[in-house]
Amino acid sequence: MKKPENHGVPYSLTEEFTSVYRMHALLPDTLNLRDIDAQPGPNKSPPSAEKVPMENLVGHKGEKALSAIGFEKRIVSMGHQACGALELWNYPLWLRDLIPQNTDGTDRPDHVDLAALEVYRDRERKAARYNEFRRALLLIPISKWEDLTEDKEAIEVLNEVYGDDVEELDLQVGLMAEKKIKGFAISETAFVIFLLMASRRLEADRFFTSSFNEETYTKKGLEWVNTTESLKDVLHRHYPEITEKWMNSTSAFSVWDSPPNSHNPIPLYLRVPQ
Repeated sequence: MKKPENHGVPYSLTEEFTSVYRMHALLPDTLNLRDIDAQPGPNKSPPSAEKVPMENLVGHKGEKALSAIGFEKRIVSMGHQACGALELWNYPLWLRDLIPQNTDGTDRPDHVDLAALEVYRDRERKAARYNEFRRALLLIPISKWEDLTEDKEAIEVLNEVYGDDVEELDLQVGLMAEKKIKGFAISETAFVIFLLMASRRLEADRFFTSSFNEETYTKKGLEWVNTTESLKDVLHRHYPEITEKWMNSTSAFSVWDSPPNSHNPIPLYLRVPQ
C-alpha cells in the first residue's frame, strides 16, 4: 500500500489490545542461569549454574545483578528455559508482592499485587467483561462455566467468586481459564484481537505503507527488513556466536535445545499452515 488506510480511525493500539496483551504468566519465578563457559551439551544445551529468584532481578538491585550476569549469559539462559503457560493459578508469585521504587531507588511503602491490579485496571477503564468482549468480536459467548473450561476445580472456584452469573466474569480471568484450541498457547479470544491488530498495523501504520522505503529505513535497513524471517535471524545478525553455539532450535521462540525443523525452501510467509 502506498499510503495508510485507517478506515476513519487514527492508528493506535486499542484498549482491548491493552487488556489482552497481559501475559505475565509466561514469566518464571526463578531464572535458571547457565554456564556459558562450559562446552555445549546435547542439542547445544549449556549446563545449569545457579537458580536466581526473579525478585532479585527487578528494581535498582536487579539492574546491578543483571549487569553483573552479562547479556550473553542472560539471553542464553532464558533461551534454554521454557516459559510458563497462560492458565489459571500460574501467575508468578513474585509479581503478587512487588515493591515499587522511586526513581532514586528507595522503596515505596505500599506493595503491589500485579494480578489483582490487572483485573482492577480493566474494571476502572470500563473494559468489557469476558462475555461482552466475545460478543463484540462476533464470537460465541459462554452460557455456563462448562462452556469456558473442563477443569472441575476451576469451575468450582468460578462459582465461588461469580456465582452462576457468567456475565460478571472478568476478562483477564476468562482469558486464562478458557480452554485452548489444539496447538494454541493463547486463547481464541486473545488470538482474534492479535489477528485484528496485526492486520490493522499493516494497513494503518505508516512504517508499513507510505514510509516503507529506503529514505526511512536506509538501503541496508530495507534489505534487512526484506530478508529477515524470524527472531533467530535478528539474533544471528547481531550475535552469531550465540545462535551458532547455543541455539539448536529453528525458532528463537522455541526452547533452544529443541530439535530443528527439517529444511523448507519456501519462505515462512508463503507456507500453507498444516
